[in-house]
Amino acid sequence: MAAIQDYDVAVIGGGPAGATAAATLARAGRSVLLLDRAGRIKPCGGAVPPRLIHDFDIPDHLLVARARGARIVSPRGRQVSMPIAGDGFVGMVDRDVFDEFLRARAATAGAVRLTGRHERIERAADGRTLVHYR
Repeated sequence: MAAIQDYDVAVIGGGPAGATAAATLARAGRSVLLLDRAGRIKPCGGAVPPRLIHDFDIPDHLLVARARGARIVSPRGRQVSMPIAGDGFVGMVDRDVFDEFLRARAATAGAVRLTGRHERIERAADGRTLVHYR
């Protein structure tokens, strides 16, 4: 049986939302567990709006492109163009690099990173919430 560790918060999943939540909570003085699966790369996503780049202090070196517009094409070939006005852009990131940067930033802020797969959550007799993982 594995040893039980106490944390104020357990964040399950180290994608952008989970890693950012873990970093924010750790900076606020909470003890945080960040549990994420190994080798998981999301095939979708990668668009980061300018406001998020600013608000979450995303460094320029993580941006692999600056999209200045998009075109949506339906299965029937109909197209809609969506240009971004002025000097605006949407930053594009490689999710494997970007997500790892966010997880590492959470650890630097004080979150404890563990690699594993969530199995179940249960309430212990003493009122604590137990997160089981392997």
